[in-house]
Amino acid sequence: MKAACIQMNISLCSKQENLERALSLAEEAVSREAELLVFPEVFSTGFCYDHIEEVAETASGPTLEALRDFSREYGCILAGSMIEKREQKETCIGSSEKKVPSQYNLGFCIESGKLTGTRRKVQLYGLEKEYFAPGDSIAPIRLQKHGLSMGLIVCNEIRYPEVARKLALEGADFLVSAADMPDFYIYPWRIMSISRAIENQLPHIACTRVGKDRYSTYPGGSFITDGWGRILAEAGTKECVLLGEIDLEKAKEIRQTGSILEDRRSDLY
Repeated sequence: MKAACIQMNISLCSKQENLERALSLAEEAVSREAELLVFPEVFSTGFCYDHIEEVAETASGPTLEALRDFSREYGCILAGSMIEKREQKETCIGSSEKKVPSQYNLGFCIESGKLTGTRRKVQLYGLEKEYFAPGDSIAPIRLQKHGLSMGLIVCNEIRYPEVARKLALEGADFLVSAADMPDFYIYPWRIMSISRAIENQLPHIACTRVGKDRYSTYPGGSFITDGWGRILAEAGTKECVLLGEIDLEKAKEIRQTGSILEDRRSDLY
């Protein structure tokens, strides 16, 4: 399976500009025969806190509609995250006295024009806690292509081994992470992303952004690794389409080497 990280610059709050940039890079990816394309976290807006209620959309809004049209036209799989408008009738875990934010950080997967699955970010970081409601589920997304299941991780969730492990235990065949990783955290992110692959014996497509905004500088460094943590492809510091080939048969062989998951001492931890 040929995968692509869409390592793009994100203009803060400029939804149409970001969407056009993302689709342009996506066209390059499919022209190079990519089957699975991964966008960075909140790729269409960045963390647009000053206008978050204005840029938030439901899953049926124009951003995912444009991605569904693209996926339908090219028969590809798209994954990433966006700012989702929370339905007013929804409730959130936590004190009823505390105002629940009106947005989620929504991880999504689209296959052949259909929204195959979503997963709201459960591990929020910093200012996110003030502007996003936390998700309450962790489960793989089932794909038609190759009969695979995707374990989707949204940025800060990579810090929690339990997230990737739960996805692996529930049948994920590979991991995908959509990140918005600043310069001060790029080294830990790389180490943790490789570790999540090794711990669970799963390929990992780790996509982050480049550029600069009012919050930080983003150095890129997206990569694709196999289940041994060996780097199959790695990006530099510029906007680009990073392509990598995941050998699905070898991925199965790696999972069958040893008994990492089966040997866990669930009676102790």
